[in-house]
Amino acid sequence: MEIFKWVEEIEKIYDDLIEKAKDESLEEINKVQSSQAKIMEEMTYKHQENLNNALTGVSEEVRGQLKEFEILIKDLCTKIEHYYLENKKGLTDLLFEKIGFDF
Repeated sequence: MEIFKWVEEIEKIYDDLIEKAKDESLEEINKVQSSQAKIMEEMTYKHQENLNNALTGVSEEVRGQLKEFEILIKDLCTKIEHYYLENKKGLTDLLFEKIGFDF
């Protein structure tokens, strides 16, 4: 019968259209997925670059502050040594007096 043949052809066309739509959708999904992966990779790279720049800046700042601290400590040590040498005799006498050796 002619009507059954016609229905079979319609079913075949319908199946072909569904298969074609699935293939196109899958292709579109793959394109979007690839595009998103590339965007994520670029964002990750930019974030890593920003993080590296920030860490470099902090590292340089800490290095500078360490130099300042080192200079201050050296200056303080020099002042303490100078104060000690200037007052050595008086400090020694005061120490002996405090512990009772001032005969």
